[in-house]
Amino acid sequence: MENKIQFKDPWYKTDQDLSKQLKLEVADTHILANKNVKTIARREDNDDVLYEIIDQNKTFAIVHLTWNQSKQTDPRWPITKLFKNIKEVQNQINIDNQDWE
Repeated sequence: MENKIQFKDPWYKTDQDLSKQLKLEVADTHILANKNVKTIARREDNDDVLYEIIDQNKTFAIVHLTWNQSKQTDPRWPITKLFKNIKEVQNQINIDNQDWE
């Protein structure tokens, strides 16, 4: 179980690839600029997406996509929270689930 995330509402695993949308939005100085990512999950109640950062060893990011069709000029957008490992991601999902219920 340590190597696998247990998704709980409002999070769900997805096969939808949202990496192109992320690349479209991030400024050249954004923390995820020029990073290869894989879409893992989404929240059903907002625009948060969980990505695995492929360029690094098992690191993750939750990004609040803006759905702009152009690059942001401010590197603070889209809002991004980084996680060092699956345990940190699972903790965030558990917190979100408690807030959801």
